[in-house]
Amino acid sequence: SMLEKIRQIILEIFFPVTCLDCGQDGEWLCEQCFNNLKLDNNFLETVDFKPSFLDGFFVAANWQDKILQKVIHSYKYNFSQELSLILARLLLIKTKHLLKIYPEIQNFILMPVPLHKKRLTWRGFNQAELLVNVLAQKLNMKTEDGFLKRIKNTQAQAKLNSKKRAKNIVNAFVVSKDVRGQEILLVDDVITTGATMNECAKVLKQAGAKTVYGLTVARG
Repeated sequence: SMLEKIRQIILEIFFPVTCLDCGQDGEWLCEQCFNNLKLDNNFLETVDFKPSFLDGFFVAANWQDKILQKVIHSYKYNFSQELSLILARLLLIKTKHLLKIYPEIQNFILMPVPLHKKRLTWRGFNQAELLVNVLAQKLNMKTEDGFLKRIKNTQAQAKLNSKKRAKNIVNAFVVSKDVRGQEILLVDDVITTGATMNECAKVLKQAGAKTVYGLTVARG
C-alpha cells in the first residue's frame, strides 16, 4: 500500500540498515555480532508468579546482553521483519537445544501470544506469529493461530507494575477452538513479569489443554 511505501521510505532515511553492534552496512546484526550474543543455556526457568498455569517455560537469550537489548529496542521502534528474524534465529537455537532433553516438544502445537487487532494494524504484523512461523517451518512443528484470541485491548503493560499487569490482562483472551487434551508451546518475543503468558496458559488450561509451556526470546 501507499502508506506502507511511505513508511519504508521514512524508515530508510531515519534508520539506515547497519549492524546494531559494529555498525557495518547491510544488515541489522552481522554474523560475527550475532555469534557474540549470550545465550541462556538453562533448560527450565523458574516460574515466580503464583499461581502459575504454565508447566514450565524457556528463555532463549540473556536480557543483560547489551546487543540483544539494542535489537529488541530497535524492533520496538521500527517494527522491521528482518529484526524479527534475528530473534527467530535465537529461538531456533534454543528449541534445538531443548529438543535434546524434551524430545516430546517436537509434537507440541506452537501458538503465538495474540495481539489485539488495533495493535496489529499499527505494527503491520504480529511478531510472535512471525517467530512461530519460522520455528514451525524449520523444525517441522505444528502451528495453530486461531486457538487464542485477544478480545481486550489492554493498556501497554510496560507502564505498569507487576500487580497491575496481572490485573490489566485478566479476561483479555478467549479460546476459540477445541483445545482439549492438546499440548501447547506458547511463544512470545519478550516477557517481563510473565503475566500475559500466564493468562494465556490459564484460559487454555481452563478450556482443557493438557500441557502448556512458554518460550520467549528474553525475559526483561
